[in-house]
Amino acid sequence: MSWLVKATVGPEQVAVRTGQLTVFGAGGSVTMAAAKEQDGRHAAGMDVIILGGQPIREPVAWMGPFVMNTKAEVQRAFEDYQAGRLGTIPATAH
Repeated sequence: MSWLVKATVGPEQVAVRTGQLTVFGAGGSVTMAAAKEQDGRHAAGMDVIILGGQPIREPVAWMGPFVMNTKAEVQRAFEDYQAGRLGTIPATAH
């Protein structure tokens, strides 16, 4: 796929691409860098979301805007979304 953002994380500069999850352990800093040369439609840069908390020690499945524990749960979330079962924003009273 030519549209993947390329980057590295950690002091070991582990390669990561678009859509990958990186888990950091204990430490005093987080190191990330976008590759200077990107493929396809991306400029040299990257978007990052950093979340902190206690490890949940559970599998992670992701597709589109949904993050669940299994591929089946992600598929169910898509079905619920398409059927209008996820509610509305702002919430409406019933």
